[in-house]
Amino acid sequence: MLRRHGLTVHAVDNGDSLWRTMWIGDTIKADGAQFLTSAKFAAQGGGAGGKDAILLLVYPQVTTSFTTAVLNAYQGTTIVVAGTQNRNGFTGFKGELVDEWMTREMPRWEKIVQTPLPSFAGKDEALFVFERRK
Repeated sequence: MLRRHGLTVHAVDNGDSLWRTMWIGDTIKADGAQFLTSAKFAAQGGGAGGKDAILLLVYPQVTTSFTTAVLNAYQGTTIVVAGTQNRNGFTGFKGELVDEWMTREMPRWEKIVQTPLPSFAGKDEALFVFERRK
């Protein structure tokens, strides 16, 4: 959908999760933090550390170091997270919400938007937008 609206998208997944499926055919199997800081990504318009890009995390996992490493490597100003807005543990945020985890673990980021998304039965997804605090 983002590409249909003219945006450049680099889908990156390290493929570590046993439950992960590569939904997008051109998904780059790579470490997210290393991809963000790569010269290739910077040359493709992402800028150093993704400073000229918006970081979109879809169902991020916090039970491994992937999400923390990516967020620490990201030098841009806007993070968008698609994931659960309840405490069902579906995306690795067992017992807490995405924004609660971000407040505790990534205090330099401020939630500016949370809006519900159409969802599968029994799920409760939302789109969260965080901006880097000044």
